[in-house]
Amino acid sequence: MEPCIFCDILAKREKGYILYENDYVCAFLDKYPINLGHVLVVPKRHYIEFTDVDEKSMAEVILVAQKLAHALEEIFKPDGITILQNNGIFKDVPHYHLHIFPRYKNDGFAWIEPDIDFAEKEFPILQQKIIEKL
Repeated sequence: MEPCIFCDILAKREKGYILYENDYVCAFLDKYPINLGHVLVVPKRHYIEFTDVDEKSMAEVILVAQKLAHALEEIFKPDGITILQNNGIFKDVPHYHLHIFPRYKNDGFAWIEPDIDFAEKEFPILQQKIIEKL
């Protein structure tokens, strides 16, 4: 396995500002925050993608993220909280992680939606394909 900065933080080989830890997950401050209070929640086992994470670890990721979101709301009084994760080429560390960070109006972070049109007739086809894979 290639070196993983998150695994190194979990093993205490690298410095991390750990906020919470249990048998399944660890939460620590992001070294390159979007806003002050940007936190990452990672499973302790090394998983690369969201779809790889075992059920217990994923449940813990979400429950810990919820606790952290409450704490960030109380501390920073933000306009909102963003919770997101990226897969594939869109993540910057090859270890599954969930971002939680306070948001403020005009903070410079944006979600840009492309202008894509789909015909209404395409939705039932897409719906059926997804249902079949579930």
